Amino acid sequence: MKPLISSLILLFMISGTAFAQHEHHDDKKMHAAGDEKIVQVLENFRMAIINNDQQKASALLADDARILESGGIETKVEYLSHHFQADGKFLRAMKREITSQQVQTKKQVAWISTTSTMTGTYKKRMIKMSSAELAVLVKTDDGCKISALHWSSRNME
Repeated sequence: MKPLISSLILLFMISGTAFAQHEHHDDKKMHAAGDEKIVQVLENFRMAIINNDQQKASALLADDARILESGGIETKVEYLSHHFQADGKFLRAMKREITSQQVQTKKQVAWISTTSTMTGTYKKRMIKMSSAELAVLVKTDDGCKISALHWSSRNME
């Protein structure tokens, strides 16, 4: 049960705007001009997970990236070999609605804080969760890379 809960928490946090039913609420976003490219990196990562494109996901993560969730920390290699495929299965089953999203930048670093709700049925269980995500991106010669992700969630029922 614990691995399922950990996977659910991770998965719902990384679910992105990849779903056709996903809604953007511009009034709940705080983006400055030019932030769209930064947000798009995170969205591309979510799409890579949903589409089971491990090569693309790997390219979007910095080599020294860390993923924090369920009280643990995973490296890029650990995440891609452990949770990546299960996360995609979960995300495909969920509808995500962003409730707020803020982007902040300082020189070569940007961070995106997002809260959302996720609903759907996964493994014959109804899921209704609220989630929080903090993504840290760094500017490199190859474009922005995800350096750190922190996901947390809780049941809404």
